[in-house]
Amino acid sequence: MGKFISLERKSNLTLSIDAGPLEKVKIGDSIAVNGACLTVVGIDNTLYKFNLSLETLRLSNFGDLIRGSYVNIELPLTLQGFLGGHLVSGHLDGVVRVKAINKGIGSTHFSFIYQDSQWKKFLIPKGSVTLNGISLTLSEVKSSYFSVEIIPHTLESTNFKYAKVGERVNLELDMIGKYLYNLAHRS
Repeated sequence: MGKFISLERKSNLTLSIDAGPLEKVKIGDSIAVNGACLTVVGIDNTLYKFNLSLETLRLSNFGDLIRGSYVNIELPLTLQGFLGGHLVSGHLDGVVRVKAINKGIGSTHFSFIYQDSQWKKFLIPKGSVTLNGISLTLSEVKSSYFSVEIIPHTLESTNFKYAKVGERVNLELDMIGKYLYNLAHRS
C-alpha cells in the first residue's frame, strides 16, 4: 500500500502518492494504483507522480481521496512472473459503492452496489472481479449489488481494512468475460 498525497488540477491532472521504496521503477513505467494502470511521470525519493486523463478521473475514486488515504500499489507482471490471480489490465470500468461490511469467521463479507445495469452480464457467482486492484471471487450476484469474501491476509495487506460503508471503490470487470461477450455479440 501507499498513501495518497495530492491530486493537482492545473494544466495537467497529477496524482501524487507516497509508495515507499519501489525497486527498479523509473519514469515511463506503469504501476497500478487502486487498480488503475498509471504511467510514472515523476519520482522524488518515495513520492511518485502520475498524469490522469479526465476519463480516468471520471471512472475512478481518485477524486474522493483525502491526503493520507491508503491506496493499493501493484507493479506490473513480467512474462517470467507467477500469475497469482485472474488477468487484470488496470483499465477501470467505473466505481461501485460499499453497501455492507460483515466480519465473519475466516473472512469478511463485503457487498457493493453497482449502478450500471450493463455490468450484471459480466458478474457471475464464482467469477472474477477486481476491486481497487484486488483480484477477487464473486460470492453473490444480485440485480443491483454483488458480494465478495475477503480472507484475513488480503484484508490486512490491502486498503480494504480501512473501507467504510458508502465509499466508492474502483472496479474492473472480468477481462476474459468482456472479450467473450464482445466476440459473441458482434453484429
